[in-house]
Amino acid sequence: MGYAQILEFPSNRIKKTSLKPHRIDSEAFLGQMVGKGLTDVSMRELAYKFENPKSEREFRNKVIFLLASTTGLRAKELVSLRYSGLIQSPEGDLLIKYVMKGGKTGFSVLSQNILEEVRKYHAFIGEKTDLFILSMPLKNGKARSQLSTRGLQLIINDWGVNTASGKKIHPHALRHTVAQKTFDIFGSIATQKILGHSSANTTSNYYTRPYFNAGSVLSWT
Repeated sequence: MGYAQILEFPSNRIKKTSLKPHRIDSEAFLGQMVGKGLTDVSMRELAYKFENPKSEREFRNKVIFLLASTTGLRAKELVSLRYSGLIQSPEGDLLIKYVMKGGKTGFSVLSQNILEEVRKYHAFIGEKTDLFILSMPLKNGKARSQLSTRGLQLIINDWGVNTASGKKIHPHALRHTVAQKTFDIFGSIATQKILGHSSANTTSNYYTRPYFNAGSVLSWT
């Protein structure tokens, strides 16, 4: 009994060429975060606003502003800061440990002046606690507790300033402010370490300004 043999012939079908342009990742995100932080003027206004606190809310606002505007931490990272996370670097700098996005341990440099402001805040409210930032005492008599990320967002939203692009201030806007200032002065590697990015290229793409002011040499009068 014979068997049928199947013969395969090469296909003459012509593959369609994609008309979609190839995306260049290094250009797609260039300057994406520009304008999402606060202006220097707005930051100075906030620093002045919180300079001399008189109430618990004002003391807490000052601590939140100082921590957020010098560490660049995310909201969840800020509300988790504790005295038990303080260590010293080999160079003698004061460091604070925190849990980063993804569960890894991060480190941020903390000045002694800011730590002293945290202590003043705790002394004013009469609390001995490991946490840096606390909720307000509840009306039903319950004690202060760890501030939630939502609570932090509402507090910062209420500060009454806008980002450089006109949006209401939020916790991440302060992170962008720290990142942009650090990037402009120290470059991508320093900013990467502050933000905890996995790559300095990512940081550079986010915060490289997609413009240049050459007005000082382009005046024809």
